[in-house]
Amino acid sequence: MDMCYHIIANFNAGAGKGKRIGLDVEKIMQEKAVPFQFYQTKYPNHAYELAQELGESLDGDTDRIIVIGGDGTLHEAISGLNEAKSGLPIGYLPAGTGNDFARSIGLTKDIKKGLRAILKAVEPEEIECMKYHDHTNDKDGIALNSMGFGLDAEVNALASDTKSEKNGGSVLGLENSSYLNKIIGAFKERKTYSVAVTIDGRTDTYHDVLVTGVMNHPYFGGGIKIDPQSASNNHELAVMLIFDLSFLTLLRLLPLLLTTGSHAKTRYFKRIPGKNITIKLHRPVLGQADGEVLPPAAYHMDYALTTFKLWK
Repeated sequence: MDMCYHIIANFNAGAGKGKRIGLDVEKIMQEKAVPFQFYQTKYPNHAYELAQELGESLDGDTDRIIVIGGDGTLHEAISGLNEAKSGLPIGYLPAGTGNDFARSIGLTKDIKKGLRAILKAVEPEEIECMKYHDHTNDKDGIALNSMGFGLDAEVNALASDTKSEKNGGSVLGLENSSYLNKIIGAFKERKTYSVAVTIDGRTDTYHDVLVTGVMNHPYFGGGIKIDPQSASNNHELAVMLIFDLSFLTLLRLLPLLLTTGSHAKTRYFKRIPGKNITIKLHRPVLGQADGEVLPPAAYHMDYALTTFKLWK
């Protein structure tokens, strides 16, 4: 029996890139006479619902899933499969603005090449990500790239408000150069907080914190290497704390952030690696999971490593 491919596509991803790639893939599949079904997302979290339904109904021997979209779309799809308790592997064709997940694991930017690899793949690859339990809301979830609280979430909230804007060109090769403008905009309204961080059984409390980020790989914001020591599939997570700093210090650190990565050696950054992580915020703070904004809360979160299977 021929393999059938179930394609979840977000046409709004990447300011229209998702639509272009989705239509190209649809045309290629038709030309190759490969059996497929096409599902276009219609609203936020629709990829989650579609993936959950597919995870509950598909036969892994005769069906495969491909996702076209950005990090947020992939996050929804993996989360939907996780909710369905499905171990189905997934293929991914990046079509977002930042594509930090694809960058971290070295996926090709050539969509035709990427599609050929998915169609020819025999064994999926295990990819590490993080699972979390949100005690505040009594829910479990998955994050692929990072989960953060504070300034990074404020930046993502600003970016979400203007996601339909076209980027004004690249800065030092960054695909999402407007992210830097959002950092500066959010920084003007910054507020600090305290957080208790437990890493593999040891607890410390930190004050005057701007960002508490749980990292699975180095990037956020479309290629900004916030955590130079992290890497995909390195068998650990890391907490990256960013402490309060002046606007002039921020301007001084930005070139280091974009080039050598030596910003992480300054006293304004602290990285703590580990496998089992707990964070407790001491006041309500805005959050983000893979760039998707979470409402303000005094979050109490547990994190550990898990994996999903990827055709590549």
